Amino acid sequence: MVKKRPLFSKILHYAGLIIFTVPVMFPIYWMVISSIRTTEELFTIPPELFPKTFTLQSYIDVITTSNIPRFLLNSLIIATLTTVVALFICVLASYSFVRFSYPGKRAVLISMLFSYIIPPVLLFLPFYMILSKIGLINSYAGIVAAHLTLVTPFMLWMLMPTFRAIPKTLEEAAMVDGASTYQTLTKIVLPLALPGIFSSGIFAFTMSWNEFLYSSIIMMNDKMRTLPVGIASFVTSYDIRWDSIMASSVLAAIPVVIIFRLIQDYFIEGMTAGAVKG
Repeated sequence: MVKKRPLFSKILHYAGLIIFTVPVMFPIYWMVISSIRTTEELFTIPPELFPKTFTLQSYIDVITTSNIPRFLLNSLIIATLTTVVALFICVLASYSFVRFSYPGKRAVLISMLFSYIIPPVLLFLPFYMILSKIGLINSYAGIVAAHLTLVTPFMLWMLMPTFRAIPKTLEEAAMVDGASTYQTLTKIVLPLALPGIFSSGIFAFTMSWNEFLYSSIIMMNDKMRTLPVGIASFVTSYDIRWDSIMASSVLAAIPVVIIFRLIQDYFIEGMTAGAVKG
């Protein structure tokens, strides 16, 4: 028989959720509300929680009079390419680290871990010089290569517990039945690892989508800028266009929210993969 939770315990539970949720959600609420205010209301003192007048003029302005649509497309292409290439590399690498033993494996894992903790600000100058010499400045290939250095170490360590959680006996049984290593990986392992792969993929997409430092240095051509760099361009020496910044930020958040919502179940399952053994 299932024991019901006392009413007081439920009240404390939901009160705790509200206390932790409000500080997190309020900036998002303020961004959305500010994007549909009039310019005059943005500078009202004291600020008002609810706008008196709703308008979509900020969205119309950033879509029709700025390069935000182009920046949005650039970010979508770059984040998608980064995610696909990173998944291809990390799925194969993490599977080999978990299932096979070979000289230098431990050294590679440690080096990948240390590469992740190196601040990107220390690497942007060498990256720029290398990409400049091979002609990849202001190109998708150049910025994708830079983003891969950020997402690959993280994804590699994130995917390894996923493959560890898959019983090796399943692969051995498939090989006994005549399956090759490639067939075992594609037919047995990858379908079981999909939740972890989707979870790491959405992290890679989000990291690439929000990355600013490398994008601002490598993509100097105005037509090749990414969305975070484009939003920063609304801050000038003479004024700060808060209405355009808020509207652009809402547009920037929409693709990530949609992707996360589509694979939410896989994301939750992937985040808990390998957490419980038995």
